[in-house]
Amino acid sequence: MINECEELILKTLDDLGITFTRVTHPPIYTVSEAKIYGKFQADGCKNLFFYDKTSDKYYLLVCLEDKKVHSNTVRKQVRASRLVFGSEDDLLRLLRVTPGSVSPFGIVYDESKSVTVLIDEDLPKSGMVCFHPNINTATLVLSYEDFEKFIKWSGNEYRFVKITKE
Repeated sequence: MINECEELILKTLDDLGITFTRVTHPPIYTVSEAKIYGKFQADGCKNLFFYDKTSDKYYLLVCLEDKKVHSNTVRKQVRASRLVFGSEDDLLRLLRVTPGSVSPFGIVYDESKSVTVLIDEDLPKSGMVCFHPNINTATLVLSYEDFEKFIKWSGNEYRFVKITKE
């Protein structure tokens, strides 16, 4: 069943001419669980929501699943004072999503363009990528090029960051 939040995401992708495959599954909260429920024939991604209290800025990091994220590494690249995980309230208010369902597709709801999207510099090498459509019982599989088209369409600031494997 498609909920209201997912419906806007699917409509937006359709309006942009973005081709995707929607796969339904039991709730998936982590990349590790996604590997158990099936192969999506795409690179899995971690999506982490950060906040810098000093500058009052929010960041959504999108990186390949096999990367080890150190907030200090990201903090230095974005010149943040101190990065912490964003609160559940801020996540819901800005992206209309809850922990375990974080997705770059949530930026369709960021009307104030408060969230900067940080993209792993290795992600463009992926042919296909997959993300929840703001609900963790479905996954959308699409090309990286179409994902970038969506990010550019959103109007949110975005930049590439280096995230290493460890």
